[in-house]
Amino acid sequence: MPVTAKTILVTGASRGLGLEFVRQILQLPSAPEVLIAACRNPSSANDLQTLAKANPSLKVIKLDVEKDEDIISAAQETKNIVGDRGLNLLINNAGILVKTDNPGLRTQSRENMQRHFDINCSGPIIVAQKFLPLLEQAAAQNKSQPMSSNKAALINISSIGASQNETYQNGRGFSLHYKCSKSAVTMATILISRELRAAGIMALSLHPGWVQTDMGTEKADLSPEKSISSCLQVIGSKGEESTGKLFNYNGDVIPF
Repeated sequence: MPVTAKTILVTGASRGLGLEFVRQILQLPSAPEVLIAACRNPSSANDLQTLAKANPSLKVIKLDVEKDEDIISAAQETKNIVGDRGLNLLINNAGILVKTDNPGLRTQSRENMQRHFDINCSGPIIVAQKFLPLLEQAAAQNKSQPMSSNKAALINISSIGASQNETYQNGRGFSLHYKCSKSAVTMATILISRELRAAGIMALSLHPGWVQTDMGTEKADLSPEKSISSCLQVIGSKGEESTGKLFNYNGDVIPF
């Protein structure tokens, strides 16, 4: 089932997977009435600005997930843009992975751990909190509909690295800072999904694969085009039975 949400917001949209989300959402057979691309520095987001000039439905706004004042301001700006429609689909994509030579216990720092948790977990949680009234508004307009991304949904971009199976069975124990932060946002999604179920809002985590971006490097398995095409298929196909779960880009559930 394709994504047919009328109002969509993507964070971390100026490059990498976020930018590809924006490109492909604009090309959907039933493109949204409003697509909001949120990023830290809109003035320097040249690719986004070019897309916005060619697509009136695309709005570019400022949102740094490390700054509460940015999140609050972006939520208000989004409210002004979407009006009574509310927000059908929030894709929490913004995230970081700072690479080090040996990112395990012996070389870890509090500063590095805290920054990854702030951007990869705390940031998405506060974004979800401040945008929740808009998700609730969209869900309330479609009370009789089952849960879906077209009604009201929160998608947190996580990682297969959040899974104990992947981390231990494959012996990939490094990137302590990144994997801990992604495990935390995956657990947050589980808890949020339980809280939002009564309002009819779907919440799930999604692993986009190992992708050829600045974060994934050119050695990665997937192109951004393939990754996001698959992610949008997953987002569009999931419903109430999927809320709270961690999915692979191919649609399979990843044991957490």
